[in-house]
Amino acid sequence: MTAMLSRRLALTALGAAALPGSAALAQPAYPARPIRIIIPFAAGGPTDIVARLIADRMAARLGQPVVVDARPGAGGAIAAEAVARAAPDGHTLLIGTATTHAVNPTLQDGRLPFHPIRDFAPIAQIARVPIVLVTHPGLPARDLPEFIALLRARPGQMNYGSSGTGSMGHLAAVLLMQQLGTQATHIPYRGSAPMAADLLAGRVDFATDALASVVPFVQDNRIRALAIATPDRAAALPSLPTFAEAGMPGFEAYTWNVVFAPAGTPAPIIQLLNTTLNAVVGEAEVAQRLSEMGQPAVTGTTPQGTAAFVQAELTKWEPVVRASGATPS
Repeated sequence: MTAMLSRRLALTALGAAALPGSAALAQPAYPARPIRIIIPFAAGGPTDIVARLIADRMAARLGQPVVVDARPGAGGAIAAEAVARAAPDGHTLLIGTATTHAVNPTLQDGRLPFHPIRDFAPIAQIARVPIVLVTHPGLPARDLPEFIALLRARPGQMNYGSSGTGSMGHLAAVLLMQQLGTQATHIPYRGSAPMAADLLAGRVDFATDALASVVPFVQDNRIRALAIATPDRAAALPSLPTFAEAGMPGFEAYTWNVVFAPAGTPAPIIQLLNTTLNAVVGEAEVAQRLSEMGQPAVTGTTPQGTAAFVQAELTKWEPVVRASGATPS
């Protein structure tokens, strides 16, 4: 008997043990049909690529097809609502992000048709997308201490770009200004590409943007990276120090991918999915692909630890969102 079938039968037995008589015999194995992973952004984007990367490998381990269903719109709220209202049986999952669960709840200020904590069962983290502080090469700051000194010497005179109002890049810059006790002017763009174009041209002084968006320009020396806002360095830019290493401990900012099920999904199903996801993202090929995409894999997380992480992120970013002045687009 294969390990895959053993896991499915073991889960059937767990359900049967909790039920008397013939009701126990009626409990189907999980998964009983194809699993659907709903993503909150368009097909072809980074979240879609991550979802498809793990879907086939999940299917091989669980013995059922795993399909990816892109439902973009409303900053991810359409996809999140679909999962929040789905049957809590483990057959409908969400790849949630910092946008859907840490930013939008405050940005929408109570207007979301779901609660980011109560309506979901976190399963596992699968990847984090680091935020990187980058500058135009002409800016007279070659490292983080020089940048901080320059920023404080020119309060309100420097500008920074982001991929959009309320984006993680925007909020990371707001948090940075808060922690440094200074100000800079925000210039929002419709995506990272036009922002990067103006940064390259020198029309923007600096930006805090996702690692994947800036790596090609940093590697070509067209923009300068000063620090990465994660506890560890990134394989894509191994010489780039963390904020802590560069002299600013405690500054962390990243978006992330967490897999959720609807609230009320049975604990044995959550645990099976957690074990499966940890195994998938722990595969060398998957970890390498995620690293190449600028989304380092996160392995070994538990449902309880993931729930605590999501709550901490919501708590952390709520005051930053309010201070940013961002409003729903």
